[in-house]
Amino acid sequence: MTPAEKWPRWSAPLVALAGLGALYADALRTGFLNDDHLFLEQARQPFLPSLAHLGALGNYYRPLSRQIYFALLTPLAGHAPLAFHLVNAALFAVSLALLLDVLIVLVPWPGALAGALYFALIPFQRVNLIWVSCSQDLLALALSLGGLALFRRGRDGWACAAYLGAIASKEVAFPLPAALALWLALGLPAGGTARDPVAARGGRSIAHRLAPFVAIGIAWLVLELVVRARDHAFDRAGIHVTPEWFAAAVVHGIQSLIGLDHPSGFLRGLAENSPALVPLILLAALALWIGGAAGRASTATPRTIVSFAAGWTVLFSLPAAPVAHTWSAYYYTLAAVGGAILVGLACRRIDRWGWVLLTAALLWWHAGIGHTRAFAVVNRPWGWTSHLMASYFERGAALNDSLGLELERIAPRPAHGTRFFFATLPPWAGFQMGNGAAIRERYRDPTLASYFYSQFSDSTAGDHPCRFLYWDGVAFRELYRGSDAPWFQVGSDLMLFGEPAGAAHAFRRGLAEGEGRTDHLYWLGWAELERGRRPAAEAAWKAFGAMDDTAAYHRHLAEASAAVVAHDTVTARRRLFDAVRAGIGRPEAHTALGRLLERVQLKYALMELQVSLRLDPRDIGARRDLIAGLVAVRLDDAARREFTIMERMDPGWRKSPEMLAARRVLDQRSNEGATVVEF
Repeated sequence: MTPAEKWPRWSAPLVALAGLGALYADALRTGFLNDDHLFLEQARQPFLPSLAHLGALGNYYRPLSRQIYFALLTPLAGHAPLAFHLVNAALFAVSLALLLDVLIVLVPWPGALAGALYFALIPFQRVNLIWVSCSQDLLALALSLGGLALFRRGRDGWACAAYLGAIASKEVAFPLPAALALWLALGLPAGGTARDPVAARGGRSIAHRLAPFVAIGIAWLVLELVVRARDHAFDRAGIHVTPEWFAAAVVHGIQSLIGLDHPSGFLRGLAENSPALVPLILLAALALWIGGAAGRASTATPRTIVSFAAGWTVLFSLPAAPVAHTWSAYYYTLAAVGGAILVGLACRRIDRWGWVLLTAALLWWHAGIGHTRAFAVVNRPWGWTSHLMASYFERGAALNDSLGLELERIAPRPAHGTRFFFATLPPWAGFQMGNGAAIRERYRDPTLASYFYSQFSDSTAGDHPCRFLYWDGVAFRELYRGSDAPWFQVGSDLMLFGEPAGAAHAFRRGLAEGEGRTDHLYWLGWAELERGRRPAAEAAWKAFGAMDDTAAYHRHLAEASAAVVAHDTVTARRRLFDAVRAGIGRPEAHTALGRLLERVQLKYALMELQVSLRLDPRDIGARRDLIAGLVAVRLDDAARREFTIMERMDPGWRKSPEMLAARRVLDQRSNEGATVVEF
């Protein structure tokens, strides 16, 4: 009696599930992340109308894995992510069983187990189990493999239904009819017998048998095009796919199957990590069943098996072409079935000790690549690092937990309808998505919303209570807490950001709440002028008290100059402000006032310099002063915009040591040229 025969047949799957459960237990404890919150919120809206649209993200039509999946689970699970994770884990387990069903037909039992083990331990599987929204990939995988299993048994009607479900989960499943055609063309067993595939097909041609699948694919494609046209998704796409992108998609698929998610960190990842002990013990124990359950011999030659595996891998890599510029390894979950077949073929004669070594090697590989602390941040088809890796989500989950707790500390019970605006957040944290679905989920209050600070405007803030927060690296702090004129501060910030609409709304709210009229009306006029609303600007300036008086303008300028000579900067500023009031469209007073304020009120100095450049764009000195000030206050985006203008208008800017220094600082802070973040 072999060791395996001493145990019940069902004990092997239990041992395997226990090993995988130990390996992925931390992934299943992760909370909701990124898109999850948007789908959860959509699930609490009327269900049937949602099926007629692309859904919460407005990018792809995947009703089964988005609208239907979340609509079914949300009422049962409530706000608990564990229930969603368990469903995804069940889909993963079913997919492994269906993969084994394919492998056993092609290779002996030891090779089938080896192929399934490889598939279960590919590093990107951690992403599929960390991120609830990867239900899309897992459903497409399970239903595609289910369709293949049904097709092989001659149950084409059910196989068509499975195919429909697969493409309604994710577009990556579209090539399944081509994969089925390849299966038949290579003479692999179909119709329930491995001996006579032609007889099993009842004499029907490959084209005739696959016609229903092709019809379903075409019908779904038409439906998706109609839905996308209705939601104007084509206007937002902005993607121009070339043959090069298809080549990149296939190359990245091969990368993902061999674990080169971040090639430059491959060896370092292996050196810094080791196989997880408990999963190693449990999965290595499957060696007991390696020799105890011989599978039936396959009639397919190794060449045929390799041809099918390679064809499957390429077919299911091609759908990633439109997103090759943002590729992530988990996009190739379905393509990895081909890799599992190749591993199964290579390990078809593996013995018990070979199994133990294979298990250790694959777990080491999983740890080394799965815990690589890097992700791509630049979108291009030939970037060599995956964008959304397990480390990206693990970092995001940790940040979301800490940021959420901090938010509840600083705002334990926000008023209904509150709008949160975040001035700074940790980069690539995923904490602020859309208009604050994660915030509403955390507070259980559907009236809340959140945005980035630069998004403040009439449409985002309205007349709602507003909280302005920034992250100081340790905790959330209130922006302008205790200020006498917080709305003016917000408006002036937005002027420097280049957001005049938001600035105008802030100034109007400041006026409505009784903040000082002079500054608000003056800058409201400039904000409205920047928006192209000259009548509104002139109305604000008239209320401010501005009038066109050339004599008074020049007199105040002369008095300001005399005060500067006498080192009386207070009087100089007052006379310059009087000059502005007497000649609000003349640049000289704004330029002089901006330079005079640089040492005492840099923020207002920069605003005045912006105005002077609007009135006289060719004032190179004022633009250089503005750039230097913007860099000093870390408004890098605005500084880069000004640099772009200066490079066009002032070819000799590189002769200025101050401008060269500012450029170096900007480049260092932006990490210009970096395509990957390592942390």
